[in-house]
Amino acid sequence: MNAKRSKFLLVLAALALAGCTSTDAGPLFFGKLVPPTDNVLRVGNGAEPRSFDPHKSSGIPESHIFDNVHEGLTGYDPRTLAPRPAMARHWQADASAGVWTFTLRQDGRFSDGTPITARDFVWTWRRIATPDTASPYASFMYYVKNGQAVAEGKLPPEKLGVSAVDEYTLRVEMEKPTAFFAKMTPHYAFTVLPRHAIEKYGDLWTRPKNFVGSGPFVIAEAVPYSQVVLKKNPLYWDSGRVRLDKVVLIPAQEESQNANLYRAGEIDVVFSNYLPAPFIRKLRTYRDFQGGAQFTNYYYSLNVKRGPLKDVRVRRALNLALDKKAIAERFVGRGEKPAATFVPPGVPGYVPPPGPGYDPETARRLLAEAGYPGGKGFPVLTLYYNTQENHRTVAQAAQRMWKEQLGIRINLQNEEWQTFQARRERRDFDVARDSWVGDYIDPSTYLDLLSRDTLQNHPGWVDPKYTRLMNQANAEPDEQKRNCLLREAEAYLIDQMPVIPVYFYALAYMKKPWVAGWYPNLLDQHPFKYVSIDRDWPQRRLARQP
Repeated sequence: MNAKRSKFLLVLAALALAGCTSTDAGPLFFGKLVPPTDNVLRVGNGAEPRSFDPHKSSGIPESHIFDNVHEGLTGYDPRTLAPRPAMARHWQADASAGVWTFTLRQDGRFSDGTPITARDFVWTWRRIATPDTASPYASFMYYVKNGQAVAEGKLPPEKLGVSAVDEYTLRVEMEKPTAFFAKMTPHYAFTVLPRHAIEKYGDLWTRPKNFVGSGPFVIAEAVPYSQVVLKKNPLYWDSGRVRLDKVVLIPAQEESQNANLYRAGEIDVVFSNYLPAPFIRKLRTYRDFQGGAQFTNYYYSLNVKRGPLKDVRVRRALNLALDKKAIAERFVGRGEKPAATFVPPGVPGYVPPPGPGYDPETARRLLAEAGYPGGKGFPVLTLYYNTQENHRTVAQAAQRMWKEQLGIRINLQNEEWQTFQARRERRDFDVARDSWVGDYIDPSTYLDLLSRDTLQNHPGWVDPKYTRLMNQANAEPDEQKRNCLLREAEAYLIDQMPVIPVYFYALAYMKKPWVAGWYPNLLDQHPFKYVSIDRDWPQRRLARQP
């Protein structure tokens, strides 16, 4: 019996045997219902983290750690995702949104007791922008005055437009007026890091024995491919709000493994998109299933520097030959929606441009015009994806569609998460599985990915017209005019097709009924400082029933 079939049989057995009856005859819960006796949350966190340094990684599994052991000027509201005061007590912009001023709290401390001041933010932001750091999120500093020039080594870090007016006042000069800057600041790229620990330990500063953070938790233990343990930080300024003593993050990226761990009561909650797609319909019948919209896209990056992918007609043909509705609904089937454009729905006031649909006849014509009639003479390309059941399924579907509709051959190659991330960043691929979870609710969090030559721009596509449109949009203070410019930029991006949008994600995860303070939201962001273990959940549930 092969490993894949064995895993699915385990999940089938779980679905057949799982459940714990409620006090009425309603739907069952999935798996064991034995709350932890202590205040410890156990989380299915996806892939093994690549790094514990927030300036060295951009992965989602890592972000769940960064967001809780470091803190920035603001933090996410657990329900609305609006920026809430964190290290900054309040903030304001000048009339043009060209200068932002943040007033820091005076009780902010690193986990070793060192006071946090505006100078720490200045040093941290200079570090992420410095070329030697090679941060995937250096581009976030492009919004700050001289940020791009610093990141490209054209100016020294001291020229970055961030300064300490005094110990607890931070002044940020923008490259251009940026009215949405406050929405960006909860992201971990803007957190504050401990200069004294980094300078003392170098790259080893993130090891648990050396670790110093600024958030509600600290890294207490890290066993590769086993678990990461976060422990409550007693010196955190808002520690009285923190109800959890520990969070145990389990790096399980196989969907069936997560389902079985959850069923067995080994984990209390699974982050979205780590459940086996074939069983989502059944899992939806349980009360601990959580669903909804998610501000996340799934796409393929095309290496525009290689072979036939240099030709926009080839890129358009590959896009038109994919039946995205079938991929989203039949091959994935967790509630995903087919994507004709790049920005997911959910941004108030933004209407995306129309995008091309499934049109294999036009795809074949374009491929012939590019010199490959019926796929003749077209070289074999390799599609890379990181190891996960869903990515394999989608890649196999795309491989078959391109073969059937265009007559071209695609090799498939899966890789472990860290190896795969590095491959994308160095652009060593023909086609690569890609995805982006919005960092804030605004089209720019997607469209800016391709506006400059950064580590996040995996296709390596840099177009002066697109960059100009994005610069104009991000400098426009009028929201309606800005949305029109962003729509024009997205329309041009889709026309040039350096990426193939495949589908928009839907939230799909399991959460035990005793996990309180974990709310479905568009970014799948769940700050652990607001989460608690509610051992009285049965009584509360009964009280809510009519």
